[in-house]
Amino acid sequence: MTKKINNIKKAIKDSSLQVVALALYLDLDDTTISKWNSNTAQPSLKRLNEVGEILEVDNIDLIQSIPRESTGLATALQNEYKRLLKIGMSTKIKISDNNGEIKEVNNPEFVKALQEFVNDYRKNNS
Repeated sequence: MTKKINNIKKAIKDSSLQVVALALYLDLDDTTISKWNSNTAQPSLKRLNEVGEILEVDNIDLIQSIPRESTGLATALQNEYKRLLKIGMSTKIKISDNNGEIKEVNNPEFVKALQEFVNDYRKNNS
């Protein structure tokens, strides 16, 4: 099941504007608006603001509030980040792109380590 993040569907329903008209105004395919309505995709903040302007509703009314409990995750993640740096793990690596040019990207090992840390933290603090 998709988590409800926006209230665009309700705002459109409460207005006299049809999805097709909104999609045309925003120069989007109406399936994009449909994805927003079903919360399978989300608009950018810029697009959310444009929707609010046209429907004449506050942006906050287009967003679903999701209450969260403070567990200290941000502090724990920062400490893990510092620990990984201290043991010498690099945050960036250099790779060759399809054109053979060298570019710097996030180190996938660092990313994975932080993501696994968060998953473990949530399991142990839920």
